[in-house]
Amino acid sequence: MKGSLNIPLFDLEYYTDFLRGKDVRFYCDTGSRATRAVEYLNTRGVKAAFISQEDVAKYEKEGKSILCAINYLSVKPGLESEFEKQTETLCRVTIGMKGFLGSKIFRMTTISYGGSGLQGTYKDIAVKPTKYMMLTYWASKKAHEEFHKQPTIVKGFTELLKYLSIMPYEEYGEIMR
Repeated sequence: MKGSLNIPLFDLEYYTDFLRGKDVRFYCDTGSRATRAVEYLNTRGVKAAFISQEDVAKYEKEGKSILCAINYLSVKPGLESEFEKQTETLCRVTIGMKGFLGSKIFRMTTISYGGSGLQGTYKDIAVKPTKYMMLTYWASKKAHEEFHKQPTIVKGFTELLKYLSIMPYEEYGEIMR
C-alpha cells in the first residue's frame, strides 16, 4: 500500500514506542499476522486496528521490488568480538547509500534439533566456528552491484577477511512474503 511501512510481526516489539500515538492499521495476506499485531500493540497501550481484506483493495498500491542479498560468514575462533565491531562499523557506512534499504545480522548459536528433525538433545551444543548470516536489502540488483564497487565498501569488506575461517559467499533471495 502506498505510504505504508512494512513491519514484520517478529520485529514489532522494537517498533512499539515508535508507533505509540500514531494511526496504526495492519493488514496481511491472510489476516492472521495482522490480527496478532493488533492484539500485541493493544495490550501495550498502542491503539491499532485491522484492515479487512475487502478494504485492502480500496488502497492505492505501490509496487517496488526488494532484493535480499544473503551472506554466509564463518569467523575464526576468538575473533568474534573484533569481527562484530568491524561489521558494525561497516554497517554504519552503508546507511544512506543509494539503493540500500537496510540489513540484519544473525550469529548462529546452537543447533535446532526440532527444526531440523534430528533426534536427541541440543543443550550446550555450540556452532563452531561461529557462523553469521548477514541479510542486506536493496532497491535493485544494480544498486547492490554499484554499492560493492565503492572504495570505502571494498576496503571495509577486505578488512573483514582476516577474521574469516571460510571464504564467504553470497546469494540473492526474492522475498516471497
